[in-house]
Amino acid sequence: MNELLNEQTTFLDVDEKDKDGILKFISHKAKLLDITDDEDALYHDFLEREKEFSTGLQDGFAIPHARTDNVKKVTVMFLRNKNSIDWQTLDDKPVKYIFALLVPKQSAGDVHLKMISSLATALLEDEFKDTIISSNDKAELTRYILKMMEEEN
Repeated sequence: MNELLNEQTTFLDVDEKDKDGILKFISHKAKLLDITDDEDALYHDFLEREKEFSTGLQDGFAIPHARTDNVKKVTVMFLRNKNSIDWQTLDDKPVKYIFALLVPKQSAGDVHLKMISSLATALLEDEFKDTIISSNDKAELTRYILKMMEEEN
């Protein structure tokens, strides 16, 4: 699972003002990292997904995801935004911590569901959330997230 998330897909000082900015940031980074060929199409895939059902969770976390032909390889991005932003969540609180899941449409049928499930399960644990919130070491945080996702599978 190590290719899913790495230091290149972990961003600790994102400075976006709203959900739209976050989704554009994710799409732009996906283009730079050769995860997509079309950042605009990917951005619209995220918007379509958000229209179906908000990906905001609780305690400041959201898991936006896109399963689309516009994604070339399964990828997880983690973003810590400098400011809390409005996002429809289960507890009506703003979001600051974002796990973006990018999955090719032709990918194994339930890979994205397993990713969402393992992250959602990990996010039930206070220690996991506390580490995500407080860690400033990108390499250490990346290893920790991967370890927790693997343990939940």
